[in-house]
Amino acid sequence: MSDPVPPSSPRPRPPVSPYDPTGIDDGQGGIPIGARRPALRASAWIALAAVAIVIAVLAWRTVERQAVERAYADGVEALSAGRTDAARIAFDRVIEKRPDWAAAWRQRGYSAGNPEAAIADFTRAIELDGNDADAHAARGLAWIQANKPATGIPDFDRALAIGDAGGVDAATLTRWRADRALARVVSGDHAGALEDLRRVADARGAPEDQHRLALALASTGDWAGARAAYDRAIVSGGEPLWLGERALVSIQLGDDAAAGVDLVRCAQLRPECAEVLGTRAGQLARDLGRAPPPGAR
Repeated sequence: MSDPVPPSSPRPRPPVSPYDPTGIDDGQGGIPIGARRPALRASAWIALAAVAIVIAVLAWRTVERQAVERAYADGVEALSAGRTDAARIAFDRVIEKRPDWAAAWRQRGYSAGNPEAAIADFTRAIELDGNDADAHAARGLAWIQANKPATGIPDFDRALAIGDAGGVDAATLTRWRADRALARVVSGDHAGALEDLRRVADARGAPEDQHRLALALASTGDWAGARAAYDRAIVSGGEPLWLGERALVSIQLGDDAAAGVDLVRCAQLRPECAEVLGTRAGQLARDLGRAPPPGAR
């Protein structure tokens, strides 16, 4: 009986399609891809081209991002130097490329030439980022400048709420409280402004802060509190006319001697004081049934 004939090895079949991997390796060392698989060589070139395109796009985006960031930095620098026109041009370029950048809208609002344009920019910044405390505070101040102070009070409320929760520095919070107090005073709400004015005067103690507090206290009839605030404002180097205002408060308190000293000194420093505040002091004393003090008319 003869030995069985071993079956012959199966012959590799040709690829069904250029993308069919069958036959790449025939057990004899493989088939050169470049020679037998032209489609794979083309695919490699396509892949390389795609990678090159991706790299080029990423590089272009990097360059564009750097250009936008450079324009933003140029705008901030121009603002700090007081060159508002140059700043606005720079932020225009930024917003053209990045219309969703809230800070760019806020910064452009700082460079606006009128309060209406500033309000529009700050409003857009707030629409994009409702937690931008600086934009709220800036819009509140712009409303004051637009002669609509009551409209700005909610903006200051929001700025202070965000600032208190977010750890904004004390000096900035004090400035925003001073601006809110100003909005309330200009709106005629002196009583509503008192808490802010007291906190600002305690925190900063500037003569103008004490003067605003004195005016608000006088408007509510707190004459003793008003005179104490005037004392602090004047001793810190306040305006000469504040002497005449303090004289009016002293008359309300029945201290005509102190009122006379202030009126005489006020007229010496500012001649118009005698005409304006001296006349008011004389009328007030007569209305209260007393003779006008020295310096009054």
